[in-house]
Amino acid sequence: MNKQPQGPKRNTGIYVKFAILMVASALAGAAIGALLFGREDGLRQLLQQVSDCLILAGPWLLAAGLAPCAVAHWLYLAGKKAAARADKDDDAFEAANRRLSLSMTFSAVVMPWMMLTVCLALPAVSVLKSNFFVVGIVPLMLTEIAWSYGLQAAVVRAMQRLAPEKRGNVFDLRFQKDWYASCDEAERQRIGECGYHVYLTMNKIYPFAMLAALLAAMSGGTSVLWAVVLGGLWLVQTLTYLLRAYKLEHGRRPE
Repeated sequence: MNKQPQGPKRNTGIYVKFAILMVASALAGAAIGALLFGREDGLRQLLQQVSDCLILAGPWLLAAGLAPCAVAHWLYLAGKKAAARADKDDDAFEAANRRLSLSMTFSAVVMPWMMLTVCLALPAVSVLKSNFFVVGIVPLMLTEIAWSYGLQAAVVRAMQRLAPEKRGNVFDLRFQKDWYASCDEAERQRIGECGYHVYLTMNKIYPFAMLAALLAAMSGGTSVLWAVVLGGLWLVQTLTYLLRAYKLEHGRRPE
């Protein structure tokens, strides 16, 4: 007797796990709320102490942004040296491509690091009341911006010499679109997989960040605007992904 094809598996286990997760999250939230109840002053003082420490460390954290610039510059020079032999040596081509890609990675993280740490460094000026920090912060910030963007432009030009089909200028607002348009299918697939990985990662981070902002706001340790900013960014990310997915699947197709 022939076996009948099995129907779709029941998803009961998945629903049970999801329900348990929701209940556990609710209980954890209630436990945290009960633990913090009546201890708002202590939590507020703790948050203030952490904030003060970060502000005092702000100028030094800002200066630390020079380190990835230096590493990116060294990698660029090493990649440029290998690129000089790329026409005759496949290994040199791969080495040049790898070093230039790493140089772009290090130089690209400078801008978000600089923007994060300058938010700490500027309040430190009024706290420390030192002319050294007043005079040094703005030139340091400008140095990191110029160094990182200059390196990115140099790396892109070096990559374009390795792959002449690549298009785009770092200082052009359309750079990312032009670069993506000049990529082949394999490169576009990698970009898509990286973007999806970022989407999944941030969807795991946002709930915990929102919970932290909510608890801080409830205790009076921070403004509710932080929760609004985080929630707004989460919403923008979600809508951007979903609307783009809908347009790609159901949008008007060329005849």
